[in-house]
Amino acid sequence: MTQRIGDRSTLAIELGSPDDGSPDLRTVDVYADGRWLTCDDNVVYLPQFIGSLNDDLDWAVSPVGDKRDSPPFPDRSPVENHHEMLRLANDDNDLHLFHRFMDWGPTADNVSVHLFRIDGLAYLPFSFWRESHHDAGELGPVYCARLSVDDLRLTLHRAAWTLMWDWYADRKDRGR
Repeated sequence: MTQRIGDRSTLAIELGSPDDGSPDLRTVDVYADGRWLTCDDNVVYLPQFIGSLNDDLDWAVSPVGDKRDSPPFPDRSPVENHHEMLRLANDDNDLHLFHRFMDWGPTADNVSVHLFRIDGLAYLPFSFWRESHHDAGELGPVYCARLSVDDLRLTLHRAAWTLMWDWYADRKDRGR
């Protein structure tokens, strides 16, 4: 049974059932702006994945007024900022990494995502880059999910919390 946290049209994390063979693996699907982001690899290694969710939750709850509250190029849209940050990634990797979102290991390594918080809204511009992407029509365009910062925080928190407790209960039931 799948548990959906959030909304696919903005940001959703869908938690599948734990893997019967290993309590450390679980199917997790992520959607943003109606697009399936974990299409290449949706089986997560829970100890790493939960930590990665927590890192992004930390990022999302950092104080208002932090330099994350505005895109690095304020005269440009979130989509244009995403383009520019990808273009500059090799030259100014610190800037790219500072705004990078969803650095969740193999599960999300087919998509580049940045996070910009602007006036209480979270903008998640993203693009797919892998040539073997399941929908060739999604290669090239930049998509942008928009949701309240509170909804972003709540989605990340609920997903991390649910995964952690389910993982703990499953390991406990197996005597580990």
